[in-house]
Amino acid sequence: MKNKQIEKYHYQKDKPTKRQFDIYDLAEYYQNNSEHSSQPHTHSFYQIILFTSNKGKHFIDFNGYKIKEKRLFFIAKNQVHYFQNRPDYSGYLIHFNESFILSNETDINFFLTYNIFNNNEEPFFQIPNELENQVINFFTQIIAEVNNLNEFGNKPILSYLLKSMLLLVEREKRKSIKTKNIKIKQNNTFLKFRNLLENNFEKNWSVTEFADNLSISSKTLNSITKSETGKTVSKVISDRIILESKRRLTHSNAYINQIAYDLGFKDPYYFIRYFKKHVKCSPSDFRKSIS
Repeated sequence: MKNKQIEKYHYQKDKPTKRQFDIYDLAEYYQNNSEHSSQPHTHSFYQIILFTSNKGKHFIDFNGYKIKEKRLFFIAKNQVHYFQNRPDYSGYLIHFNESFILSNETDINFFLTYNIFNNNEEPFFQIPNELENQVINFFTQIIAEVNNLNEFGNKPILSYLLKSMLLLVEREKRKSIKTKNIKIKQNNTFLKFRNLLENNFEKNWSVTEFADNLSISSKTLNSITKSETGKTVSKVISDRIILESKRRLTHSNAYINQIAYDLGFKDPYYFIRYFKKHVKCSPSDFRKSIS
């Protein structure tokens, strides 16, 4: 059986002096990268895709989404996604690393990164007609500014344009969120915890280790996560580990013991019990159910 793994791609890895942002013509990018873009893969960076036609599907984690004109997709780091393989995509693709937008730890920067890019229910934004000119104008300005690589203020201008566009999207999304009576303001410590978890979920850290890294007590962290999500810290951690387990069971044919080791479990049999406790079936049964 051919070995099938989830490839992970990086952008400007180990090149901190390079600009951590770029934009591409989607048709040209896909033509040059279709072999890996049409296979399930992840990134260590963030991706924004603007489609300007009604052709094809885009797959994120376990769901396929129809591509529509004026639809923005937001792909978070570590999220599994891929394109339906076809030659007629049109639009734009933005790549940026976390450091590009998180230059300081303000609430708004964390909010933009960990809410817009972590919406599993609807990982896209359909641009309404009244905002079309504004959003397209942001892309036009970004394309023009990308070519000013060595000019004064290039990075802050690009960062400003990106954040401004994301703020516009978030403001529009909040209008519908309010009608659903969903909490829209999040505790900054909780957002830092989510960031820490996203970067360390493979290390099998305890609640105490997460709390220590945030310089707070386990009790305080637990109170914050319960207030924000209704879940304990342990539940939030286990949800992230189970999500990653499902991704790897779905999109790779890696042996279960290898998945266990990769996720920080020293004993594969304990991983199997852990998975069964949270999913109510074994990893092998889950893999059979989705194959």
